[in-house]
Amino acid sequence: MEVKIVDKLSVFISSVAQDSLTTLRMRTKQLLDNLGHEGIIFEESIMFTELDSVKTCLEYVKDSDMLILFIDTKAGSMISSEGKSVTHLEFLTAHEEGKKVLVYVNRQVVDEFFKLKNKLDEVNDLYFNNYRQFVNVVDTFETTYISDSYVLVLLYDLYQKGYYLNSFELGIDLDDQIKQHLSSIMKKSLRYLSIEKDIQRAMYHFSIYRDFYENSLRLVELIRNGKIVDARLLLSRLQNQMDRIVVEKKSKYQNEKITVLNPATAITLYSMESDEMVLVEYSGDVTAENIPLDNRDSYVVITATNPEYEEALFYNYDKNLFYFLFKVNTYVFCVHYPNDGEIIKEEYHDFVFNAILESKGYRYCFFLKKLMEG
Repeated sequence: MEVKIVDKLSVFISSVAQDSLTTLRMRTKQLLDNLGHEGIIFEESIMFTELDSVKTCLEYVKDSDMLILFIDTKAGSMISSEGKSVTHLEFLTAHEEGKKVLVYVNRQVVDEFFKLKNKLDEVNDLYFNNYRQFVNVVDTFETTYISDSYVLVLLYDLYQKGYYLNSFELGIDLDDQIKQHLSSIMKKSLRYLSIEKDIQRAMYHFSIYRDFYENSLRLVELIRNGKIVDARLLLSRLQNQMDRIVVEKKSKYQNEKITVLNPATAITLYSMESDEMVLVEYSGDVTAENIPLDNRDSYVVITATNPEYEEALFYNYDKNLFYFLFKVNTYVFCVHYPNDGEIIKEEYHDFVFNAILESKGYRYCFFLKKLMEG
């Protein structure tokens, strides 16, 4: 029975086109393929759809999950416009894309690199902001084993970026070492998978707090000494946070959906002055006007005059519309939430009220209350 693999690990095998590395590249691809992964090498795997072969290779690096980089004595083809070798560009692409990179360097090359490292540090300090000058100076270095001095530039960049330079000797099987590194990566990955939900939850909450921080600052600039500076802009910004709300009846074993409140269609703002509630401003699709305090059918008046109501919820059966009200000092805010569904029985109104109090939009209402109360 044929086993279908949904999504293989793809590994781009990078190195210069050097005879000493040809067998190693082919053997590594075979190893990866035998392990059920997909080894990608320039010679066999790449389909060139553009005239620019370098660009095609870099696209394959971006699409791969991982890069294995072999380095010997030669630098390979240089791209004059970039001042870098193709192999260096492949590594930089993987690094910038956040790919896992394993680096294997001929032992004699590694030894020579570390002998010259202090000298490389000195040149780097002198030409920190001038890459091409750094390369030109390194090009004057005398090397015993390394054929192209640019190899030192590549190794120095790898070292500076924190990559470990695993050494190898030509002619000695690297399979076991590569398998050990892949096993180590898999083990670390499984640790992250075991806390994947915690990571996702943390990222979700980070996103919420980041948005709340940014949006709350936009409210702060509209309040001065407990007074509203620009009521229309304040209501508009507040309305933008009143998103869709799913109302559920939660039990020990399941959540039963009761209804859904669509994003707020309007917010009105009133202020109590002598014998009426004066319309200060409104946002959205609504017709509003001043309301006499003796109008006992008005949700705004009921909320404003009842000392027990800091926050209140009312439901208009005819319009199938919920009104969430909260008061701050002499102000009363009224948020209009359309019900997306059938008429809601009174026995479920508390579930609607609780869902609003747990919603993202309410966080801004609560923040606004505390901000204006001082």
